[in-house]
Amino acid sequence: MFFVYVAGAAEPQSVTVPPGASKTISFKSVADFGKKAQAIVAIYGNFRWFEAGTDVQAGKSVKAPDLNISGNGIEYFGSFRPAWRSDGSEICYRTGVCTVERIPTDPPQGEFFYKPMFSGKAPFGSCSFDWGPTPELADQVIYTENSEESAIYQMTEGGAHPGIKLTNYSKIQYQILNDLHWLPDGSGLLYSTPDLMRQSSNVFRYDFKTRTTTQVTNLENEFAKKFDISPDGAWIVYERAKENDENAPSDIWVQQMNGSEAKVLVKNARSPSWTR
Repeated sequence: MFFVYVAGAAEPQSVTVPPGASKTISFKSVADFGKKAQAIVAIYGNFRWFEAGTDVQAGKSVKAPDLNISGNGIEYFGSFRPAWRSDGSEICYRTGVCTVERIPTDPPQGEFFYKPMFSGKAPFGSCSFDWGPTPELADQVIYTENSEESAIYQMTEGGAHPGIKLTNYSKIQYQILNDLHWLPDGSGLLYSTPDLMRQSSNVFRYDFKTRTTTQVTNLENEFAKKFDISPDGAWIVYERAKENDENAPSDIWVQQMNGSEAKVLVKNARSPSWTR
């Protein structure tokens, strides 16, 4: 089963295509971006197959070139882990190779438009990042870098790495965080990371004023992965899984920031987000 999308379409469509078969689908509402080919993509999990597309013409039915789905396609092509600027003017995301890009909420129509979050050479392994949560911190970004040691940095959007080094989360290079978020009041940050032997993963809190790190969850042989924080900073909601694999089944748990009142919120769920 694939999801197929045409640039400018109101929404994607799902289609089941057995091996060796072909299907025809029609998109009835596609914006005309002018005299240019509007790309077509087929999506299956982390894999993508592309066709340059066709010139959409308003009020007419247009036959697009056949989209051949063969081989493994392109893995991790796309935008992942989106994060909003606090004023709602932009959104940033990472690519499949962990470069961070940003786009305005009203980008040019029909174009693949973006601008990099970092000027110059991008940091290595910036797979986790977050924009400042308050008007005073709106242009501030926290992010990871792990070419020498694995650490969290802060810088002004559009600046050059390295920014201000906040804390190491591992003395070993190439360690990837599961997630990273500012505290809502900007006083610190939370991150989730597995231990060195990959036997468990927990959420930790770093305080800017005291420059200290405290453990928020206390899991053994389980893994806290993606998480979010309540607007008042008193609670966290997080994925809890038996395995470290990103596709492993997980439940959503909620607990107070001090570790108390931990309880399952939703069984067999992932990617929690707390409404603002």
